[in-house]
Amino acid sequence: MSRTDKNGLTMNGRLELVRRLLEYTRKEWADLLGCSVNLIANIEHGRQRPTSDLLEAISERFPYLIEYIITGQAENIFGEKEKAFLKELASYEPDKVKEILNSKPRKRY
Repeated sequence: MSRTDKNGLTMNGRLELVRRLLEYTRKEWADLLGCSVNLIANIEHGRQRPTSDLLEAISERFPYLIEYIITGQAENIFGEKEKAFLKELASYEPDKVKEILNSKPRKRY
């Protein structure tokens, strides 16, 4: 099920709107984001959902747009708890990340 924003746009529509407002052709947008023109066209026509690789490429080049594209919200206000969590994430060393990823999940009961 596609979620729409206050303008009735889904994520696919928001991607097209952003591209057009930035004045990129589909070819220029695809080249910039490292994907095919067909992928962009399929997304904009609603035949395909954006891939995680595409969303990651957008977030690297346009970090201020990714939240709008995904949620339809133009700004996100983080509380102290969220800010502390993000700060902790940014401070992890590669060895600690590997340790966490290789550990067994804790049971939640």
